[in-house]
Amino acid sequence: MKPIVLAIALAALVPSAFAADNSSSRRFGTSEALSVQDARLGGVLMVRPVQLKSDKKVNAGSAIGAAVGYGAARKVDGDYRNAARVAAGVIGGVAGTAIQNGLSGRRANEIYVRDLSDNRQRVVAIVQDADVDVREGDQVFLVGKGSKTRVVPISRQDIGDCFTSCGTTPPGFTSGQSTH
Repeated sequence: MKPIVLAIALAALVPSAFAADNSSSRRFGTSEALSVQDARLGGVLMVRPVQLKSDKKVNAGSAIGAAVGYGAARKVDGDYRNAARVAAGVIGGVAGTAIQNGLSGRRANEIYVRDLSDNRQRVVAIVQDADVDVREGDQVFLVGKGSKTRVVPISRQDIGDCFTSCGTTPPGFTSGQSTH
């Protein structure tokens, strides 16, 4: 009975062990769907490649490793049985955490953007997955607020079409081209 419970617990934890943080401009959580988000125009000043790593101290890898270590030590007999289970569980937890953190590293970009909708035209830096092509000089939308802000690239043609149909041109833009 106990091995079945352990197997079910491990199977339930495996998908969450390798789930990525939502740091992409292309992936959204269900709470973000059908919700209004701020979108501001910006100009990219600089893009710097970085490595994105999990900053969680304990994760699903920890739980899976601990359960596997504990389960592996269940065959130990004698006076040291409980100590072996605890030690194997701790070692398995540490190993599971290290493995998941090693697998969670991925390519990302630190993107510096001048917020053209802000009268002060302040510069913001946003780190997100490197899953969209953003380059220095690109016009982008800054979508969201605070820690949930994404950089979404827009093509020059899309900008020109938008301004033509809307009849407006924001500061820093002329005919879809940035003046910065």
